[in-house]
Amino acid sequence: AQRKHESAQVSATTAKVGEKITWHDSDSAGYVMTTKEGTNANGLSCREFQQEITVGGKTEQAYGTACLQADGAWKIVT
Repeated sequence: AQRKHESAQVSATTAKVGEKITWHDSDSAGYVMTTKEGTNANGLSCREFQQEITVGGKTEQAYGTACLQADGAWKIVT
């Protein structure tokens, strides 16, 4: 489940705003969706996202922001 979730997060870095990247396996499922993109005060390209994960019938949501670093890697900043 963790690997599929991480793969969905990576896919969300290039997906269109509002596009849900879904994943699932035998006992869990979820999605990651970019809700907004722009540039932060330091000039970095950033994306706000929301994600939902269901494991064993329990669903949790999370929200955050990831920014593209100088080395080409995305880093969650909030």
